Amino acid sequence: MKSVIWIVILFAVAVGMALISGVYNGNVYVVAGQTMLRVNLHAFIFGLIVTVVLLYFLVRLLAGIINVPGRMQRFGTARKGRQAAAALNSAGLSYFEGRFEKAEEEAAKVLANREAGDNRMLALMLGAHAADQMDDLALRDRYLSDISMLPQKQQLSRYLLLTESALGRRDYPTAEQNLQAAAQLNPNLTRLVRLQLRYAFDNGNALEVLNKAEKLAKAGAISDFEAAQYQTWAYRRLLALASDANGLKSCLKRIPENLKAGELCVEIAGKYERLGLYAQAVKWVNQYYPQNQQVELLEPFVDSVRYLSDRDQQKAIDTADSWLKARPDNAQLLMYLGQLAYGKKLWGKAQGYLEASIAIKPAVAAHLALARVFDETEQPQKAEAQRKLALEIVADEEETPLLEKK
Repeated sequence: MKSVIWIVILFAVAVGMALISGVYNGNVYVVAGQTMLRVNLHAFIFGLIVTVVLLYFLVRLLAGIINVPGRMQRFGTARKGRQAAAALNSAGLSYFEGRFEKAEEEAAKVLANREAGDNRMLALMLGAHAADQMDDLALRDRYLSDISMLPQKQQLSRYLLLTESALGRRDYPTAEQNLQAAAQLNPNLTRLVRLQLRYAFDNGNALEVLNKAEKLAKAGAISDFEAAQYQTWAYRRLLALASDANGLKSCLKRIPENLKAGELCVEIAGKYERLGLYAQAVKWVNQYYPQNQQVELLEPFVDSVRYLSDRDQQKAIDTADSWLKARPDNAQLLMYLGQLAYGKKLWGKAQGYLEASIAIKPAVAAHLALARVFDETEQPQKAEAQRKLALEIVADEEETPLLEKK
């Protein structure tokens, strides 16, 4: 559009000059000392225009010649800048392809280029990470030393790399120091939260693991399965650390109901028993065994019932017997009922439960329990027979792995 406007203007000027020259035909007199030169007006104007044009091109030519060194310098600078960008691109590609030695070499080329400019910062980080992947700690530390000279807000990558390296060496004081420094720059960075989760896991900090796993799951940085694995570990850790009734109660408030009734149900029952909270252990099994039918719950149940009052023991036996009505073919439940009856000196009931258990599935514990019943009822031959059957089961179990190996 500008070109069209200029053409129109020049055309108008040319037309105007042509009209003026047609109206006025004069002469121009040039006096130099005693000499006077007469020139036709039209010729003078044409010559003046030609002279101005020639002077313009002459000045442009001289300016171009004078600026040749500067233009060459700018061309060289631009070429080096393009070389630095190409080397940086090659370093990045090599790093993500796993060619760390190549990545470090390309990063070094960028740093050796005086015209690298802002590419230097990224080249330093690539070089440091590549050297770390090569386990060349001396080279890595040289890069990190250069990075430490950058402004504080650009130190995040250095802190993260130092943290990861420290965690790999199990140097937890150094890891904690760098985690704190990184958190001051960007506390919500996903990679930082991952490292915080790893640090908390290594140090057994269950509450921190729960916090970081939940944060990563909400951000979509880890799958629901991975988050559940971390959370289950943390709840197990909290259970292990509970040392009294209040501690266990506080722990159970944190655990979701699905884990209480499922994966952690047996561990919670066992924890009640180990803390001497026998009534609570029996109550826990009474609540959850009918739901999940986990036979592992029966052992802490039986071990806890022994410490209850006679009335509560009888009540527990009646409860377990009611479970048997729903699953009359449950060999382990029959065995544990036999043990409970044995503890109450109900020899006939104990013998009946144990013999029914053995008939469904012979087990060493059931045979030995039945042998003790026969001892109490003064039937030594039957007791000895039960012990021999138990030994035969043990021998078969030991022989089976040997045959499988052959």
